Amino acid sequence: MPDASVSPVQVWQGSGHESGHDKPLVMVWPGFGMGGYYFRPLAAELAERGFPVAIGELRGQGQSSARATRSSTWGYHDLASEDFPRQVRAVKQELGLPVDHPMIFLAHSMGGQISCLFAAREDTRELNLRGIFGVGSGSPYRPAFDPQMGRRLGVGALFLGRVGGHGLGYWPGRILGRDFLGYGRQAGAHMREWLRFHKRNSLDDLTGQDMDYVAALSRLELPVLFTRFTNDQDCPTASSEALAEFLPNADVRFEDLPGELGHNRWAREPGIVADRFVSFAGLLD
Repeated sequence: MPDASVSPVQVWQGSGHESGHDKPLVMVWPGFGMGGYYFRPLAAELAERGFPVAIGELRGQGQSSARATRSSTWGYHDLASEDFPRQVRAVKQELGLPVDHPMIFLAHSMGGQISCLFAAREDTRELNLRGIFGVGSGSPYRPAFDPQMGRRLGVGALFLGRVGGHGLGYWPGRILGRDFLGYGRQAGAHMREWLRFHKRNSLDDLTGQDMDYVAALSRLELPVLFTRFTNDQDCPTASSEALAEFLPNADVRFEDLPGELGHNRWAREPGIVADRFVSFAGLLD
C-alpha cells in the first residue's frame, strides 16, 4: 500500500480451472472490524462451485500490517481508490487472469459501502466489475434502525467517531486490555467519516477525495443485490435502502434470505449465500 503497509489477500483457483476460467472472479470484502480469514468457508464453497475467489483485507484489519495512529490515518477514499484496486490487480496477476477478466464483489457490511465507492471510480471499467452482491450491507444512518439498535449505534458513534476520530485521532481498540466495542483499532479519518455517515447518511467531502463520489454514484449503472437474513439486527432493510439512495440509476434490488444466520454467521455456514450468489452471477453472463 502507499503507506508501506501490507494487506495480504487469500486466493482460490476454483475447481476445473485447468480448462480456463469461464466464470467471473469473486472478490470477497469483509465487514467492519473483521479479518478476511473469517470468510474462508465461503470462499472455499464458491471455489468448489468453479469460481476463482479471493478474500480482500480492509486496511488495519485482519492480517493487514497497517496500524492506525494520530499521524497514520486513512478513510473511505483511500480504501476505494488504493486498497481495492491494488488488491484486485494483485489477485488477477496471481491467478493468471487478464486485467479485464470480469469480477463480482461479494461484500459484507462496510465492505459493501466501500464497494459502492470503488464502483463509482474509473478503475471499475478497466477491472471489469460486473455487479455487487451485498450481504448485511447498508448505511449506518441512525433513522434506519429501531430505537434499541439506534442507541447502540449511537454509543459506537460516540466512542469511535467523537472520542476516537475527533479526540484521540484514532480509535485504539483495546482499552485496559479489552476491546469492548469489538471493532479493533480504527483510523481517525475513517471514523470521522463514519460518524457523519451515521448522523446524516452523507458521503460528501471524504478525506483526500479526488472526485465527487456522490455525483458519480448517482450516475452508476450496475446490478446491485442487497441481501440480509431476517434476524440481522445490524442491517435492517431500511439500512440497505439508505445506502441505495446513493444509487438512483443502478439496478438495485433487496432480498431477505431464508434461515437465521444473522449478521456474520452466514460466512461460516455459506450454503444459502452461495446458492443465491450463483443465481445472481448467472444473470450477469
